[in-house]
Amino acid sequence: MKKIVFLLLSCIVLFAQEIKPIKHTNIKSVNERINNAGLLEVQIVFYSFIDKKLSYKIEWFDKDGFAVKNTIDKNYKNIRLLARQDYIVQNIATNKQAKKYKIYIK
Repeated sequence: MKKIVFLLLSCIVLFAQEIKPIKHTNIKSVNERINNAGLLEVQIVFYSFIDKKLSYKIEWFDKDGFAVKNTIDKNYKNIRLLARQDYIVQNIATNKQAKKYKIYIK
């Protein structure tokens, strides 16, 4: 009886170690550049292991870290990610003062 209980507990511990939380959605890569017009341009590649909807927005900041007002990008944008497919988003700051950015996802 003790051997059976030990065997069952061993199996539970073994399988419990194999169960790990899976992060379904992530940002695969981010590229940035200053385009020909002198504006900061950002390219984000999203990737998901499952079909998923998400919302994102980009907030722009000047060289000192102060937010640069951008009425075009102030709201979240909804996208649908298909399982195991890249989804590429490109965004350009509307102000030459923008030197940094943050990406928000919900």
